[in-house]
Amino acid sequence: MQAKIIKMILAYKDMKLSDLADKLNTSRPNLTQKMKRDNFSENELNEIASALECDLKITFTDKKSGKEFSS
Repeated sequence: MQAKIIKMILAYKDMKLSDLADKLNTSRPNLTQKMKRDNFSENELNEIASALECDLKITFTDKKSGKEFSS
């Protein structure tokens, strides 16, 4: 799910995956593989958010009440 959101932000900011890879000091193939696996650590998501000049918000939401719990 995170990869889809990252792709949406890249499109919104008119950026390419290679631009993001450069900002993260990683190779485009490495970032492409991470995007395919769509399995990012919280630290990686924070780094990506920072590179995209975004805030990262991770939220747990109670299914019954809809109450949100965020970090």
